[in-house]
Amino acid sequence: MKYENIDYLNRNYEYVTGDITLENGIVTHIAEKDRAERGILPPFVDIHIHGGYGVDIMSAEPEDIVYLSKRLYENHVGAYMPTTVAKDYDSILSVARNVRKAADNNEGAEIVGIHIEGPFISREYKGIMEEKYIAPCHMGLFDSLREIMGELKIRFTVAPESENAQKFCEYVTQGGGYVSMGHSKGDGTQCKSMKGASSYTHVFNAMAPLSHRKDNILTSALTDDLYTELICDLVHVYPKCVEILARLKGDKIILVTDALSAMGQKNVSFEFCGKKITAGENGARDSEGRLAGSVLTMERAFENLLALSDIRTAVKAACENPARLLGLYKYGCIDIGKKVIV
Repeated sequence: MKYENIDYLNRNYEYVTGDITLENGIVTHIAEKDRAERGILPPFVDIHIHGGYGVDIMSAEPEDIVYLSKRLYENHVGAYMPTTVAKDYDSILSVARNVRKAADNNEGAEIVGIHIEGPFISREYKGIMEEKYIAPCHMGLFDSLREIMGELKIRFTVAPESENAQKFCEYVTQGGGYVSMGHSKGDGTQCKSMKGASSYTHVFNAMAPLSHRKDNILTSALTDDLYTELICDLVHVYPKCVEILARLKGDKIILVTDALSAMGQKNVSFEFCGKKITAGENGARDSEGRLAGSVLTMERAFENLLALSDIRTAVKAACENPARLLGLYKYGCIDIGKKVIV
């Protein structure tokens, strides 16, 4: 299929007009012509999403996850990582099996793996998660997940101060998995000792706040060279703090939605992590007013970051950086051999 005189964002973050030839959704030829005002973007990649459009990853059957994939693709998401919450091992492994079955029979946005958020997190910064499921890091969970997921990616959120965290991080990353630091009160030394960790989970949220008198997980996230997830709904993180993050780590931001089943729906109530959650314009909150994930879409996250930074920062955060983190070479920009959504 050939698209003639179509406007798109090229690999240099410039809007141009040209002819693009596709085979099975992969770019095989580009003939660039003139500059354009706006055009199509590379597909978004969301590596932290709990559900959407009425689908909750924790309770979804494989066909429900396939439905989520279709809906995400309609909203310009090319690839994503279904994300769990802190539960017992059997429940997490059951979710992994359903994710794997969905990936094997998928349509729409590509399921590239699974993100295990919890149970290896801090009790103090657990957020909405259930404390009874928080546990020391255990290599066996990763081994079991590898058997289920096969070639698909496995990513964990881990608090650096958790029991066995450093050994677990090394074991997972040497075994081909990924570790993101988060839900943590850890100090800078503990963060630096997480050899192989590649990112921080939803920076500013569910972690110790910035202190001018000590080094902690947030000072590490703002100053080192690892990627930082950002929930850019302007509810989880104040706009000025988003601007600060963009100035400090513009090339290392990864936009995520952290979306719940209510994403794509209006003013609904549902259960999540054993609590009643109400979702509306001010996000998703429990009865005490605590934030519980989001109702954010990747499109809105991109638009919000674009308004507070620039096109390069926003595109890298929504498309290129998550693809680089996970080695998803079909995504990231519009170029020969890359996936596009037209």
